[in-house]
Amino acid sequence: MATESTTLLHKQMPITRRRILSLLKEEGELTADELARRLGISAVAIRRHLTRLERDNLVTYQEMQRGMGRPSFVYRLGEAAASYFPRRYDELAITVLETIEDLYGRDAIDAIFRMRSEHILEKYRSKINGQTLDARLDQLTRLREADGYMSTWKLTEDGTYILREANCPIVHVAQGCGSACDYDQMLLSNLLEAKVIRKSHLARGDEACSYEIQPKTNIKQ
Repeated sequence: MATESTTLLHKQMPITRRRILSLLKEEGELTADELARRLGISAVAIRRHLTRLERDNLVTYQEMQRGMGRPSFVYRLGEAAASYFPRRYDELAITVLETIEDLYGRDAIDAIFRMRSEHILEKYRSKINGQTLDARLDQLTRLREADGYMSTWKLTEDGTYILREANCPIVHVAQGCGSACDYDQMLLSNLLEAKVIRKSHLARGDEACSYEIQPKTNIKQ
């Protein structure tokens, strides 16, 4: 019986499905019968698990001719399976940034995050055009949500606007480089046409990044 890959994440998944994903990661592609032999369970049971994994886009299959007889359904990992295996991109990014700083100085790091902010601004600019702050916040949070920030906003009883982002896709990089967060805050201010004051910070260990948004007096609300 195959052993479960120690690198596989999402431990809440049933162990048989985790083992199927691990085997497909190791072997590239296998039939249901091959998986059944490797795991020591029936092909019928394997196919039930494969049906669920296929529904979740974790595996895909195609019909292939292998020797004589009827074609076989050969399974391989689907697109969604990539997130189930750690890739350590954050560690690589931090190492690259540290090397750039050693070679070219802190200004080079600032330039990287300034350019990143400019690219995001260009991407968002045409999509955030609301005439009121409420409208711009609606547009911004939809865009940020799609980019993985888990972004929401609310207007409190005392009339204060609060923007909350429960996730940051680059939080591990940001923890070692304050420029990333500084430019992101300026980006928000630019897009919302408002003053943005950070109140909590994921990079400092808070539960979320939250901001108080203050309308500029010269902007129509």
